[in-house]
Amino acid sequence: MPAVARKNSVDQVQSPHGTGVCCVSPTIHSTDQGSGDVFVNGIGVVREDDTMIPHTYPDPCCNIHVPPLKKFSSKVYVNGKRLARIGDVYILAGDHVIITGSSNVFDGSPQTG
Repeated sequence: MPAVARKNSVDQVQSPHGTGVCCVSPTIHSTDQGSGDVFVNGIGVVREDDTMIPHTYPDPCCNIHVPPLKKFSSKVYVNGKRLARIGDVYILAGDHVIITGSSNVFDGSPQTG
């Protein structure tokens, strides 16, 4: 069962691009947006369409972008949006996979999409 992801840069997101020529090196970024009233370990949870932190990479190949969460729990909803867990994905210019989450709160429903 994957651990639930939390907002405010608490959990990490692996990005497929990085600081190499035309973004070829994977990098680690973090979560950003999430619920303001549903908490795991005292921190708001990440949900469908919430975004990760804006991140940059070198021009001219890449631009600043802020991917929204597009793969998430298939059954658990928070504020009418589906819940994010380890393995779920922010998508924009490549998949950005959530790689950390709560150590004691989990969701067992399958990923969507």
